[in-house]
Amino acid sequence: MELKCGLEIHQRIAGRKLFCDCDGPSSSNEGGHFKNGAVLQQAVASGTPAEFSRHLHAVQSELGESDSAVRLEASRNRAFGYVAPRQSCCLVEADDEPPHRINREALGAVLLFCRLLSSQTVDVLHVMRKNVIDGSNTSGFQRTVLVGTGGSVETPSGALEIQSICIEEESAGILEGRESSARYDLSRLGIPLVEIATEPALKSGEQAQAAALAIGTLLRKTGLVARGIGTIRQDLNVSIPKGARVEIKGVQELSIIAATINIEVSRQQKLLALSSEIARKLSGKPIEPLFIDLTEIFEGTASPLVARLLRSNARVIGLRLPMHEGLLGRELAENRRYGSELADYARAAGISGLIHSDEDMTKYGFSEDELSEARLALSLETGDAFALVVGEQKKALSAISEVCRRANFQGVPEETRKAKPDGTSSYMRPLPGRARMYPETDVPTIPITSEMLASAGERAKLLEKAEGQKEEILSSINGELSAQLSAAKGLLSHNPNFKMPSGAATPELAAFAAATSQGADAKFAASVLTNALQSLKREGAATLSLDEPRLVAFLLAHKEGVFAKSAAVEILRAMCEDRNAAPKDATAKLALQKITGRQLAKLISDEKLDLKGLMSKYRLRVDAAEAQELLKSRSPN
Repeated sequence: MELKCGLEIHQRIAGRKLFCDCDGPSSSNEGGHFKNGAVLQQAVASGTPAEFSRHLHAVQSELGESDSAVRLEASRNRAFGYVAPRQSCCLVEADDEPPHRINREALGAVLLFCRLLSSQTVDVLHVMRKNVIDGSNTSGFQRTVLVGTGGSVETPSGALEIQSICIEEESAGILEGRESSARYDLSRLGIPLVEIATEPALKSGEQAQAAALAIGTLLRKTGLVARGIGTIRQDLNVSIPKGARVEIKGVQELSIIAATINIEVSRQQKLLALSSEIARKLSGKPIEPLFIDLTEIFEGTASPLVARLLRSNARVIGLRLPMHEGLLGRELAENRRYGSELADYARAAGISGLIHSDEDMTKYGFSEDELSEARLALSLETGDAFALVVGEQKKALSAISEVCRRANFQGVPEETRKAKPDGTSSYMRPLPGRARMYPETDVPTIPITSEMLASAGERAKLLEKAEGQKEEILSSINGELSAQLSAAKGLLSHNPNFKMPSGAATPELAAFAAATSQGADAKFAASVLTNALQSLKREGAATLSLDEPRLVAFLLAHKEGVFAKSAAVEILRAMCEDRNAAPKDATAKLALQKITGRQLAKLISDEKLDLKGLMSKYRLRVDAAEAQELLKSRSPN
């Protein structure tokens, strides 16, 4: 199967937000309850997070075109609520104030990325608005800027060409979503993102996963991007012959990219086969958009779900699906059937889901009499299936119309789909196009000056030099430890006054370089800075109370024989708890001073212990290798 795949990598850039001076994100969502954006200034001044609500509407592009994805969201007519914590929000996030001057540090980072990927930067930056009215932007659009085109990244399968490099705003974080409303946290809204889009030249899921790793590694090497869960997302554009381009959004785990692509290829293949079967059964005739109101049939239903909705004046709308019996339950991926695909279209129109006749409908609490009457009202014939939606009349009709439209589409529709943790995906909306873009009127154009390009060039040279130094630093340890230490970040705080000899990009590498240059054991140092610190962080220890100088002192104390290797974690834990504790002080406080040399020989002689007994009693104070050598020298053999 000839696969075509391209990547869109979205990576947060470290530092303040793109169009204001706020930092983010913040996890604080508690506080007072404000009713609209006009009181946000009062909330910011008082330190209390603001809450306000909005309704968003669709607008046309500068050419007067309307985007299908935006139209679908507009039909849902949802209300959006927002929480704006003081620590990371101002009037810009609330769209109550125009955007400020673009973040020049973030722009400089993207110019550096362009240089590293050999992309051609544009002469002038034009800020564009990308219509997004799902509530994730208070303004109803996302600001995005094209910075560079072309270039390539080296991957295991060769050079992968780059289409474009953009800088844009991060969206708000969703707190909860319902049929008629959604609620968002504005902490992360406006954080700068770099978006790197590749050519659709990848031929397998494995190639795509390796390419995503190569791009992510290049970005991390600069030290200019944020790290941690949610700071990088991969969107996958996938198509096969006779299929269609499908965009799978929001793959957060690098390790499932290959599986996600392979599952999508299989889904498109099965959809093509299913579509051929449907076309053959229907002899090319379309499904009639005849929507039957079945509410009276289910008025006294014992189904808890439907009864609850009917008490809210919902309607039950049915659709006959001729010759579809057995097809709605056809599996397209694990736990994903053709009926699941149709249900996604109903959800996209604002209904919680779809009930269809290939399911065991008695599990919903329907009686056989109700189902028989429904079949009769829908004029079902042998081999037919049917689908039901339940909801407010306008939304129910919109949802069943979307289901009918999808059922009538033969082949693989172009779609935007949401990535799931198991590698499958679900329909979100139609694939957007150019109609959602129009110029930003609040931000002037930004010329790319020769000084800005020269600065990016100098930074690229410094980074190349630092990479060479890093390779030299890491040459003393094995490949696995080297990879772990190279990738380590976020375990230590950074001390800006610490002068490191290497030019390495992270506090972990800085500590390693400084300690090993003074004779510390390289393998021990790498293990401490990766495995030991990661273990302490998982158990909740405050590893960020450590910085490079304290870690260097710790590693040199081990070199001097202050403590045994086996006591390292205990002493580090104590240093995390007391940010003023020096390694020797922590060792003394825990009574873990190393027993070595003559003291160890005397202990072995006086207590007449074998290795097992010695290590059982003094495990944290004795190095096993030294003890074993001493015991061997005393053996009569």
